[in-house]
Amino acid sequence: MTSQVAPASTPTARPHSILDRGAAAVLLMVLGLFVAPEEAWVAWGPALANPASTEARILVYGALLALALPALQIALHIRLVGGDLVRGNRDGLPALTGMVGRVRRAHANLVESLVPFAAVVLVARAEGVSNRATVAAAGMYLAARLVHATTYTFGLTVIRSAAFYAGLIATVQIALAALTRG
Repeated sequence: MTSQVAPASTPTARPHSILDRGAAAVLLMVLGLFVAPEEAWVAWGPALANPASTEARILVYGALLALALPALQIALHIRLVGGDLVRGNRDGLPALTGMVGRVRRAHANLVESLVPFAAVVLVARAEGVSNRATVAAAGMYLAARLVHATTYTFGLTVIRSAAFYAGLIATVQIALAALTRG
């Protein structure tokens, strides 16, 4: 008796959904958040009496998002293959595909972006750099990463890419402020 091995599947390009085709408006909205009046971002921060802590709080919120995504992945994974397999040694588990795989990749991408964001926020804080622009950039980073995680989870590629770049630009803005001390 011979066993048949299924051929390796190759990723196929899927046509963009209507949401992806209509993503230009959302892209403009995400970019609009980045250039929104700084007062709009600063106003929500609870630490206006100590603005240097606003960016640090936003960093903590980003870390909490990095903790939430694996919890979501585990819940989805248990639903997909059962709790006994997930709680075990995970030997022989099927590859993470679909939404479970996308949540895992969204988490990995968040962690990759959170490290440089944390570095620039901490350097800016050590240098005493905190102003409306850095608070706005930190807020934009968090908003962009929330949009990125959500759109990655649901497979909305164009919006996801726009959110990724918005977070990257926000990180660079804080880095430049730290390097130029304001």
